[in-house]
Amino acid sequence: MSVTTTAQHGLEARDEMVTQAERGAPQFAGSDDDQRLAEQMVALMRAHGRFMSADAPIRVSVASIASYLSREQPSLTPDRIRAVAELNPTAFAVDVVNEEPILISTRGGQVPGIPGDGARHSFVKRFLTPLPKPDAPAQPVRERARVDPSWATLPATLAAFDDEELEADEQPIDVAIAATGAVEVAAAEAGVAEVAVAPEVAVEPVAAEVEPEPEPEQPEAPLARTITVPAVSTTDVAGVDDRDLAMAIRDRLRADVRLANFGEQWMAEDRVPRFSRGDLRRMKEYIQEQEQPLTDDVLVQDVLSVRPNSPDFDLMRFAVNFRLSREHREFDFVGTANQRFWSTSGLPQIGTTRRKPNEIGNDYRFLLEELPEAPQYRSVNSVDHVLTFYEYHHGLLPYDADLQRLLPAPMLPDQRSAVLTFETPQSYTTYLVDLRYPTPNRGGFILGLDDFYTENLVPGALLSLTRTENDGHYIAEYLAAGNQSARLLELDERRAQRYVFRPTTYGCAVADEMLMTEERFPRLASEKPLDEKSRRRPETVVSLTFERIGDQTDSPGLSATFDDLLAAVNIERPFTANSLRAVLENDETGAFARDSDKTDAYTYVPGSTS
Repeated sequence: MSVTTTAQHGLEARDEMVTQAERGAPQFAGSDDDQRLAEQMVALMRAHGRFMSADAPIRVSVASIASYLSREQPSLTPDRIRAVAELNPTAFAVDVVNEEPILISTRGGQVPGIPGDGARHSFVKRFLTPLPKPDAPAQPVRERARVDPSWATLPATLAAFDDEELEADEQPIDVAIAATGAVEVAAAEAGVAEVAVAPEVAVEPVAAEVEPEPEPEQPEAPLARTITVPAVSTTDVAGVDDRDLAMAIRDRLRADVRLANFGEQWMAEDRVPRFSRGDLRRMKEYIQEQEQPLTDDVLVQDVLSVRPNSPDFDLMRFAVNFRLSREHREFDFVGTANQRFWSTSGLPQIGTTRRKPNEIGNDYRFLLEELPEAPQYRSVNSVDHVLTFYEYHHGLLPYDADLQRLLPAPMLPDQRSAVLTFETPQSYTTYLVDLRYPTPNRGGFILGLDDFYTENLVPGALLSLTRTENDGHYIAEYLAAGNQSARLLELDERRAQRYVFRPTTYGCAVADEMLMTEERFPRLASEKPLDEKSRRRPETVVSLTFERIGDQTDSPGLSATFDDLLAAVNIERPFTANSLRAVLENDETGAFARDSDKTDAYTYVPGSTS
């Protein structure tokens, strides 16, 4: 690199020039002009070698220095540079390389010293040439610390201790030590097995260079010594259930901070790869960019760039699950044992936006009473279900006892939801659905089937769900039938929020008792949905349903069959057959009663309920 290029990178010679006293450079010889020129030459050499050590030789061509300085001194020539260098032999040296003069100096403003052959470092000379002998006399050998002869044998050592009192809750073992050094161990209490101990090895004392002291006399009789051994308590687990025993072991291992655990996978914590804050941020941003929960496989491949055929793929997948499970504020686990989805805050809700999940959970609170106390998750292969108008309108399924036996249990203790995949072979589509597990005050349900219902089904359709080997993947099918046409109930959300009947063509089999046709419920046309206050109480919903679909009886009151009531009450809020019968038959006001003139029908007297 030339001096001109070096100066263009931010170092002007005149601005960087300092006094010789500050740099520690020698005084330059010659006239005042010669000294000023020498200072400029040293400043340029320092700028050229500003990253070099203080005594490293800096080489710059004389022509390059003359070319730069001639900007301010047009009459300056290379011969003038060489002449000033010859006037200051302690600061500059001139060498000729390929017939071009080269100026040599250092950052200290001195000619670099070239070591001679005698000063060169040589490992051969250093290691083979012995050091000169010191003139001072050698240090005398320090006398070793003497060992008390009483420690030479074990009997003498044990004789120095006092007998200890036995504790009541300990099992004593007597040790008899003979004078010859042999040790005999016998159990003090009956039922304790004898323990054989190898003969004692005599320890020779370390003697100093002085007259040895006489050895102590051996005791004439064996010295008795009592050693107490704490009793070891054991637990008999022969009568414990294997599942309970496994849970106890799992809970104990999870409390050990040295072990990393996720699901049924375990590993030493110090062997699990760690992620930087940047890695965690990139995972969160990628999930938010995709606008849906992602599996651990996707995160490892797309964010961490680890291929599935890599030998570290399984290790990185475990690291993602374990490390993200510790980031409670940023990530939520919403997967299953075989399909591990991760979510983060800010993602759009899966499924309907017509009603909030908390409100849907309140609607299904009554299902908590119908769930078994000891659920048997994934104990059935398939479940059949008939869609109601409420389920069709919101694109959901209730988490009742049947679906609980089909779907997986929460994988983590505090898991609130799980993302599942529903495959529909008849439409060649796979849907991402959100399973909301029940809580102490809200029922469970499945969201995310809006499009599937709208494109293929109608209220009253027969739906079948079948599990697969993957506990997070299920097959959703409907019973196909020939094309049928009917005027079915819909909620017109664009015009005044009213119920209307519209011509509909469908190709699925339906349960006639749940089909909402105009011939069956003509008075529902132009009705408005109930307000939130009215729909909160099941009794109020049932009484208003009687007024919408009931037939006038001879006595004051309205009559309706149970099938009509079950189909109609599910327009406003979910009901099961059991919950509806509980409202009709356990009413304390006497407003509802069985209709003796019809089969499985009930009557309602308006004004009897509040």
